[in-house]
Amino acid sequence: MSDGLAWIADAWRSATLNAGDLYITCARGLTPEQLAERMADHEPVEIGPALTMHEASRMVDLTQIYCVGRVGRSDDWSFIVECGGSEGWALDPAVSRGAEVLILDPRPDDPPSFFTYLADGAVQLHFELGFGYDPAGAQPDLLRPALEAAGLIPPEDSLDDLLGDDEELSPREQKRRVLTVAGEHFGLALPRQLIESGQLPTVVTRISPPSSW
Repeated sequence: MSDGLAWIADAWRSATLNAGDLYITCARGLTPEQLAERMADHEPVEIGPALTMHEASRMVDLTQIYCVGRVGRSDDWSFIVECGGSEGWALDPAVSRGAEVLILDPRPDDPPSFFTYLADGAVQLHFELGFGYDPAGAQPDLLRPALEAAGLIPPEDSLDDLLGDDEELSPREQKRRVLTVAGEHFGLALPRQLIESGQLPTVVTRISPPSSW
């Protein structure tokens, strides 16, 4: 069962989960294996046994393995959930050649969280989650009509910041609502229980330190 995207904002702030184990990248037009191959910093890429999030996290030793992903599918979207040193924040847009890619990066050590939409090898939309709305990319207004309709941002000529039907929203609630809109726009929902506590096939995505280290 899929649960939309809003739950991700809660999972990133969970007292029992490590946000650094929830770097989520999704692709439409690629299989899970193809997505993993494009994201990995080495080859060949091999799909390993199904593991839980905590089991995958324990594979990260920061000497030979820096990032481990778990892969799956939800309708026509493939997804990979990474543990460890993900490069999600700086993933090469070329991973999206001939496809669409969504990046949900918690950035636990350097907030704010990011939302990025790549397509055909370019950044189409990028913005911070939970700290206002200042989009960039080739299609910065892609989600604006839906966000305005949901009462999350004011009309473009308004001087107000991120809204919520005239109520003050916490950054966490802003993330929940924006992720809901994004999920509906892209037709993407991810299975919360499976990702948080179930088993998914694993793949090592980094065997060298991320460039930010």
